[in-house]
Amino acid sequence: MSGRGTRMGSAAIRMAGMVVAAGLVMSACTGSPGADPSPPGEPPSAAPVASPSPSLPAKPERPDAMKREDAEGAAAAAEYFIELYPYVMATGDIEEFEAMSHRACDYCTGALENAAWLQETRGTFEGGFTDAVLAKTYQRDELTGVIPLDFVTSQGEISIRDEKRNEIDHVSTTEFQARVEVGRRDGAWVIVEIAPDPGSDQ
Repeated sequence: MSGRGTRMGSAAIRMAGMVVAAGLVMSACTGSPGADPSPPGEPPSAAPVASPSPSLPAKPERPDAMKREDAEGAAAAAEYFIELYPYVMATGDIEEFEAMSHRACDYCTGALENAAWLQETRGTFEGGFTDAVLAKTYQRDELTGVIPLDFVTSQGEISIRDEKRNEIDHVSTTEFQARVEVGRRDGAWVIVEIAPDPGSDQ
């Protein structure tokens, strides 16, 4: 299989794997990997008993500080965007995430493609509850208007299941450092890029 939206890797389903260079390891085929469909006239094989589905993550509250046009507003927007990620993946509600994504943001594009893939394949995204803490703010770039920010982010374990509730990928709890570039468009904050902090050993 190949093409846009046909494969989704561990590195792509978690914030820690936001670089394109990370390999794709999870096939998007429905059903158990490598399993053949049941012959016509025979009942399908019993699927493994899955644990009860956890409750969907609540949509984070949009902070009032996002109304500010300074570095504090940029930091609030970046934190909100990061913490919005598991809600988007679990629900397929991409409207606000997409509106805050700059067209040049590779991470944003990948996240939106993964959300679409989950909806198309009737897969589910479980867990991934995320907490972002601002570590450092840099000066606004005078030419582009972009404000770089460093965050320390903790993310709970993630389970990806196919439409039959078989787990097809799993990511453990992780903590990582991210560089977030935030800009303005039409009077609102947008995420220009999210990548591993160049000062970290990730």
